[in-house]
Amino acid sequence: MGGVSPQSPFIEIWPGGTDCNAVIDEAFSGDISMNVANNQTDDVVFLLGNQTSGVWTVRFYMFVFSGATGFWNIQENEIPGIQWNGQFFAGATGSGGSPGVITHDDSGNTAPYPSDQWFEVKHEIDLDASTHSVWIDGNVLLDNEPYQGTGGAPATSLGSVNYFSIDANNNYFIDDFLFVEGTLSTNDFEAESFKVYPNPVKDVLNIQSNEAVSKVAVYNVLGQSVFLSTPKAVSPSVDMSSFKSGIYFVEVTIGNSTKTVKVVK
Repeated sequence: MGGVSPQSPFIEIWPGGTDCNAVIDEAFSGDISMNVANNQTDDVVFLLGNQTSGVWTVRFYMFVFSGATGFWNIQENEIPGIQWNGQFFAGATGSGGSPGVITHDDSGNTAPYPSDQWFEVKHEIDLDASTHSVWIDGNVLLDNEPYQGTGGAPATSLGSVNYFSIDANNNYFIDDFLFVEGTLSTNDFEAESFKVYPNPVKDVLNIQSNEAVSKVAVYNVLGQSVFLSTPKAVSPSVDMSSFKSGIYFVEVTIGNSTKTVKVVK
């Protein structure tokens, strides 16, 4: 599987750190996820483009073993270490946090998370209003609180997400990282009402649905839209024959509900 940074131009190793590995131990979708191991050196940043205006959503899925810890932070800039715009501790880490909850360092707010299973982490950052909202497994951690750096320093941009091996008990996985402009629907629909195949896909991706699909959007790993259609039909398809090889996120809307799945080309 190997290190993740050579596999994406949007992932870099923190200076002095080591690369995280793509592994098959656990996965939220597909067969592969990123493991941040317990070596206290794994340290990577996901580059978000130093955004300075608009509303942006960062969403990923996380898996933390029972008794283990995890950590991530939001960076002001793509250049590591200029300013942390919020640090988040999973469990009781050597640098902060408590068992069974995600802790935001600046506010002290906490939200529970399930051990030994995948859970969703979603950030909504409004750079125009300077607010930050965060949900952990659907539970509110931050609710339109000031978007600021650790210690209250003003934050004016969104640069990157940093994943770090925080201590000797650290052991977690990240999958289905998604970065998009705007917000994602919190609604979902039953898994059996929506399936995609084949995955991996070579040419045509089929969407199997019980109801008419109103919109299909495909994003690359940086959250850039590469395909958009409004089929208004049951079980539409997407021609991906011209897409480059890589990972994509297919967002399907049925009525007022939206679901996103990872697809490998």
